[in-house]
Amino acid sequence: MASIRIMQISDTHLSPRTHRFHENNELMIDVLKAADHDLIIHTGDITLDGIRFEEDYPFCRSFLERAGKDIRYIPGNHDVGDNPRLSQPETAMGSAISPTRLHRYERYYGADRWSIDRDNWRLLGINSLRVGSGLEGEQQQYDWIGEQLATLGERHLALFSHQPLYVDTPESTELTYWTVDPIGRQNLHELMEHKQLKMIASGHLHQQRSRGHDGVRLEWCSSIAFTTREELVPEMGGNREVGYLEHVLHDDGGIETRAVTIPGFVNSYLDDCLLEVYPKY
Repeated sequence: MASIRIMQISDTHLSPRTHRFHENNELMIDVLKAADHDLIIHTGDITLDGIRFEEDYPFCRSFLERAGKDIRYIPGNHDVGDNPRLSQPETAMGSAISPTRLHRYERYYGADRWSIDRDNWRLLGINSLRVGSGLEGEQQQYDWIGEQLATLGERHLALFSHQPLYVDTPESTELTYWTVDPIGRQNLHELMEHKQLKMIASGHLHQQRSRGHDGVRLEWCSSIAFTTREELVPEMGGNREVGYLEHVLHDDGGIETRAVTIPGFVNSYLDDCLLEVYPKY
């Protein structure tokens, strides 16, 4: 049976302003160099604080280019900004998503969404921070998703997003930092309910968890950089250990996912260095 092998990495959180998290990412470069996967996908938070410091962008790009591999990227909240209903605006040095921050990402990494057809699969990468942002481009992404579904044919579908679309089920209407905006998520109902959607793979939570809902695999990828204790990220049933994921997508729609960690990875906690790497503004 034909299959597609995918390496998913996430939340590298790199910056030239600190050597925190460089050790794990250096080890990951060696793994990437040796990788023979069909695709390598980075599900966001490439930068430590690219929304405030543009210097993080060229540093991250140069750092990961050393692997010599074609990596598909989508942005995370530290790359383009947080939901504006949860955050102060950029003009107040807040973390809210903004056109300036979106354009900065695009200058370094190109489009913030993509579609790949391989064998019997279509893989979609979206900018989850646009969902519910109210910014120009939000509706265009919904329209683009609709076009991808309309031209899907008989292919199976896998979605890659920085944030999970939901934690366990899509019924929750509470706005939280942990998932996409539930109001904006209403515009994704056709995608979430599509009979050919087989997997939603995300990062953001710095936990690894494999579950399912209504026939869809919900795969959370750990961070390469760090994990957290419950004081920062509440208990959601995930494994708090740094690492990455390997997915095998079979032609019949079956999926195998394996969580991988590397000897030498430091399982550091953001709680122990939060004010050092993210000082209050």
